[in-house]
Amino acid sequence: MSEHNDDIGGSGYSLEDLSAYLDRARVPRIAAIERNAQCQAVLASMERMGQLSREIVEEQAVRPLAESWYDDIMREVMREFRAGRDIPLARTDDGTELVVTEGALYELIRSVGDGVEGLLVGRVRLDQPQTDAPLDVRVTVSVRFGRAMTDAVDEMRDGIRTAIERHGDLRVGRVDVTVGDVHIDEEDDE
Repeated sequence: MSEHNDDIGGSGYSLEDLSAYLDRARVPRIAAIERNAQCQAVLASMERMGQLSREIVEEQAVRPLAESWYDDIMREVMREFRAGRDIPLARTDDGTELVVTEGALYELIRSVGDGVEGLLVGRVRLDQPQTDAPLDVRVTVSVRFGRAMTDAVDEMRDGIRTAIERHGDLRVGRVDVTVGDVHIDEEDDE
C-alpha cells in the first residue's frame, strides 16, 4: 500500500499502486481496491488506455511517434479520473444529500462509448453552472472509417442521456458529441 496522500477513493492506494496491481493481473486480489468504485473506474480506464496504446503503437509502427503522445494521453486520463466535484443526485426527506462525482460520470460516459460499435471516446467535459440546472455533456470521439458517423453520434448521444438519467435524478441538458478523428481498425487493414 502507498505511503502517499494521493489515495484514490479513500482506498489507501495510489495511482502507482493501482498500476502495479493491474500489471500483476490483479493477483492477489485486494478487497479494498475491488470494492471501491473509484478504484474500479481508474482500473477500467487504465485497461482501455493500455489497449489503445498498444493499438496506436502497432498502427504507427512504420512511422515514428511524437515523443509526447503517451504523456498527452496520461494527462487526459489523470484529469478525468480525479474524483472532481460532487454533483447532487437527490435529497431525502431527512435532509441527506446523495451525490455522484464527476469522475464517476466520466467513467459512465466512457462505458457508453465502449458499447458503441466503431467508436472511441476522447475528451469528456461536464458543465452544470448551478446545482439545480441540467447537466450539459460534451464528448469528442473517433469513429472507425466506414462507420456512418451520424449513426455512431446518435447512438452515443442517446446512450449518454439514457445512462445518466437511469443512474440518478440528474436532468440532462445538451449532449454534444463531436467527431474529432477517424480511425482504421486493425482488422480493416488485412
